[in-house]
Amino acid sequence: MALRRNKRGAIVTGGASGIGAAIVQCLRRDGYEVCIVDMRAPAAVKGDVREARTAKRALKWLAAKGAPVGVLVNCAGISLGGPLPRLVQSDWDATIGVDLTAAYVFIRETAPVMAAAGGGRIVNVSSTLALRARRGTAAYSAAKAGLIGLTRGAARDLGRDGINVNAVAPGLVETNLTRDIPPETKKKLADETALGRIAQPEDVAEVVAFLCSPASRHITGETIRVDGGQLA
Repeated sequence: MALRRNKRGAIVTGGASGIGAAIVQCLRRDGYEVCIVDMRAPAAVKGDVREARTAKRALKWLAAKGAPVGVLVNCAGISLGGPLPRLVQSDWDATIGVDLTAAYVFIRETAPVMAAAGGGRIVNVSSTLALRARRGTAAYSAAKAGLIGLTRGAARDLGRDGINVNAVAPGLVETNLTRDIPPETKKKLADETALGRIAQPEDVAEVVAFLCSPASRHITGETIRVDGGQLA
């Protein structure tokens, strides 16, 4: 299936900064009308990504632009809490809600619209912490691992509707979320990679752009690590 990218729209949750903002730039370059869904500017739609009404508003925004949704990128994410003995349930609930439940909500709302328009692409932004957790990441790792399972299940459920569903699993990326990591820790993590460096947001965004392109038409249910060979 070839997407007519100049005729289609894209929704990117968490698209106001970091990896999400880089994904927005790549999709706009590739001809998509992009609806940024975020709690911060420059979001086209501001709202709680856990709520169906936020997804519906994003779909209406694209419809008003004459660009039916052809791409959904679930990039919104938070990481709250700490080691399990001190992890309070409100932090657990918030992390699972934003990082996992929101993806389910947006897929559920957008998939029928995509199918009616001839298909599309869905990409979930997971993490290598879904594959190898670290101390204090229990909630985040659980949510990101859930995204990989959701990706596989959705790929099975939506494939006959012409919708490809994949995930990317970045390692450490230079964003506002990682700016407070001590330099010595960043160096250690960089040294763990085969390439010897930490990723930039664009490194992840270009892989997402590929998964949203016609070139990926026979790829679905996959999770691509973008970690510089950290888990190789």
